[in-house]
Amino acid sequence: MSTTPELSAPTPAAAAHSDAGDCTSVMNRLVLWGSSGHGKVVADVALAMGCFSTIAFVDDAASGSQRALLSFRIEGGPDDLVFLKEKGFTCFLVSIGSNAGRARCFDRALRSGLAPATLVHPTAVISRFARVGEGSVVMARSVVNPDARIGRDCIINTAAVIEHDCQIGDHAHVSPGVVLAGGVSVGSFAHIGAGAIALPGAQIGEGAVVGAGAVVLRSVPAWATVVGVPARLIASKVQRGLPAVDTCS
Repeated sequence: MSTTPELSAPTPAAAAHSDAGDCTSVMNRLVLWGSSGHGKVVADVALAMGCFSTIAFVDDAASGSQRALLSFRIEGGPDDLVFLKEKGFTCFLVSIGSNAGRARCFDRALRSGLAPATLVHPTAVISRFARVGEGSVVMARSVVNPDARIGRDCIINTAAVIEHDCQIGDHAHVSPGVVLAGGVSVGSFAHIGAGAIALPGAQIGEGAVVGAGAVVLRSVPAWATVVGVPARLIASKVQRGLPAVDTCS
């Protein structure tokens, strides 16, 4: 069944340093799209914020056998977004780890008329001079320092460090324990693996994948995959637009 916690005002980090709009300024009903393990963590962030009267899921793979995740109800699939808006749900966040899938779902949810929320765990530290784009989530114990800019629909995962003057493009995923030193740029759709490090001024291209534990010294080309210490190229591809698939999961 739906969870309706005891409610409190939104955290200053979420309200003051993001582009969340009205989604964290008043009590709202929140839809999370994607009921995977990542969805569990996102739901926990939303609940910890204390500014949503109801939290529910939709999922492409919703079935009659799974109608809840944790204590949150799965209300159906993406075709039910308009119906949920009519029921009073006002905000959404896409809780899917895949960057391309998350981007497609983000665009579709916008077209349904819901507003993108920005979720920031109360234990995250976000400078008043940093900005977090709408539809993004910042997990517990993460740090975002002055003049860092995080795009729309991004994941800043548990205990990641985004140092001063970093720029992160839309639909990127910065995994748990990543450290981006000052002035690092990360392109849209890039995925930085758990525990990876990028040294000051490093440039990570659009759609690039940095393997877990890798250390980026200077740059990673767009749509390349690098691993190791120091990071070395193991694969690259040319990518034009999002993969032409129907599912958003």
